Amino acid sequence: MPPFPFNNNSRIFGPLALICSVLSLTLSTNQSLGAKEINFSKDILPVLSNNCFECHGPDQAKRKAGLRLDKAEGAKAELESGSIGLVPGNISESEIYQRIMSDDPEEVMPPADSGKELTEEETERIREWIKSGGEWGKHWSFEKPVKSKVPEITNNEWKTENPIDRFIHSRLGKEGMNPEKEATKETLIRRVTFDLTGLPPTVREIDHFLSDDSGNAYEKLVDRILKSPRYGEQMARIWLDAARYADTHGLHLDNERSVWPYRDWVIDSFNNNQSFDQFTIEQLAGDLLPEPSIEQKVATGFNRCNVTTGEGGSIDAEYYVRYAVERVETTSTVWLGLTAGCANCHDHKFDPLSQKEFYQLFSYFYSLTEKAMDGNKLLPPPSMKAPSKIQRAEMAFLKDKITEAQNQIPEITKTITYQDPH
Repeated sequence: MPPFPFNNNSRIFGPLALICSVLSLTLSTNQSLGAKEINFSKDILPVLSNNCFECHGPDQAKRKAGLRLDKAEGAKAELESGSIGLVPGNISESEIYQRIMSDDPEEVMPPADSGKELTEEETERIREWIKSGGEWGKHWSFEKPVKSKVPEITNNEWKTENPIDRFIHSRLGKEGMNPEKEATKETLIRRVTFDLTGLPPTVREIDHFLSDDSGNAYEKLVDRILKSPRYGEQMARIWLDAARYADTHGLHLDNERSVWPYRDWVIDSFNNNQSFDQFTIEQLAGDLLPEPSIEQKVATGFNRCNVTTGEGGSIDAEYYVRYAVERVETTSTVWLGLTAGCANCHDHKFDPLSQKEFYQLFSYFYSLTEKAMDGNKLLPPPSMKAPSKIQRAEMAFLKDKITEAQNQIPEITKTITYQDPH
């Protein structure tokens, strides 16, 4: 490779070219950020959460310098130093930005010893956010869903039977891609059967679907699968994982326990299309409903699916607390989508949960009447008889027969003539 021709102008051109390149990159970054509206939930909150909340978040005990960044009022409040963390529209007065940009190792944030450092893009995002007014918002999961406008599709060759197709095709068009070819009937029945039952379709089911030439053959297939008991089993499998269902106690000897009626209740709930509100109420407090049915009492088995112990030497009081803590954690994860377990020991550093709120919910579950030790029993108390619907029908039939027979006794005894042999 020939050497770069050197002349006196090169001494000027080299640095000038470097300056122009950096300036061009900076302008490009600013323009791209300026053109795109800053979204607090997507662009700012993750940066604050990952880099700042450990020392400036919800945990009051660990909070430093009086700065709280998980709430707008905390970020805009006066700090112990007298400065203001966030001054909307003014980066020079915003202590947050000044600390991020500081070259002083004693002042720069995040601290050098934290192992965290904001990227140039993240720093620029914070800068543009403050300049644009420092608008606050919630985490996206706490925002009320807003219905998106269905995009228009200009390519008439792309089949769009559902609004979801339009969103997918719109994105594909932006990426310069084309949608896949329409799936064959063999592929469709395989997909939907696996999705709704977790099992492959039978040969007979495939033949039946392929021979149906009607325009709504697929809709009829879906309806038929939804009526299958296998549908409830597939959906229940996912729910039972979240509810920590198991057929054993889970610790030490890990003996078998009989909680399968709760499993069957979940399956039946899906197959009967029970509303999610009622599904929730019956699992958390079915036994507290007015004149609860056997099924509603069984539903509260959700609260008995936790790991238990019968180990000798275990302290009852300790395990009562452990069980209640576990129920709070599971309930919060399943219904709130939050990692509440962190608030067991301190205010949550990321999710909006205080330790006080954790133990307020804890008190609800700390009132269950059960023994701390399961005794390695198949059916540790409290327990109840839970006959199936078929068994209850048989019991009702037999009870009616017994009542009928008992009612006949007086008339029958009248016809009996008895002579005392003595």
